[in-house]
Amino acid sequence: MEMNKYLTEDEERKLFAAVGSVKGVYAERDWAWMWLLRHTGMRIGALAGLTIGDARKALMRGRLELKAEHAKRGNGYDVPVNKKAKSALRLLIKCSQTMGYTTQPDQSLVMGRNHQGLTIRSFQDRMRHWADLCGLDSNITCHSFRHTLAIRIMDRSTANDPRAMAQAALGHRCADSTLIYTQPRKEDLAVAMEEAS
Repeated sequence: MEMNKYLTEDEERKLFAAVGSVKGVYAERDWAWMWLLRHTGMRIGALAGLTIGDARKALMRGRLELKAEHAKRGNGYDVPVNKKAKSALRLLIKCSQTMGYTTQPDQSLVMGRNHQGLTIRSFQDRMRHWADLCGLDSNITCHSFRHTLAIRIMDRSTANDPRAMAQAALGHRCADSTLIYTQPRKEDLAVAMEEAS
């Protein structure tokens, strides 16, 4: 992971405040799916594959099943859904209803204007729109939320092994995949450089 591939706390606040300040169901939908990515760490392909039925099941079970057919290398896994992720799931279901779609179990969770679920490309375009609007770094993408969650777990977890917690949250099969999150943060590096001058 390059040091600029995640959102600092200030960038995160700025992004969600900007999206939340725009009126309308599409901004509300975008806020909700970004909030869901931020609090689950799932990849965008897994989000694009979620259905209303998946969301409802996750709200009942407290765990979101990321199916193998939508997961990287076909490795599906379950991710816990905290209160913030649950609020995002509920809001996405509500947005579908507001947009006039039926909320049948097999319907895509995140719907677009064309009566289809958002594609990976559409998610990326929406993310770019909001990042540009906020003046965020051009390296910020949908995947940045995954890195952001891992960084927050590493920084804030009181577990004996925060890296193991990040590994489990991200569904990494190999502990080495999570080593990147032990690198210095961009904001910490800036302080260190200032201290060294």
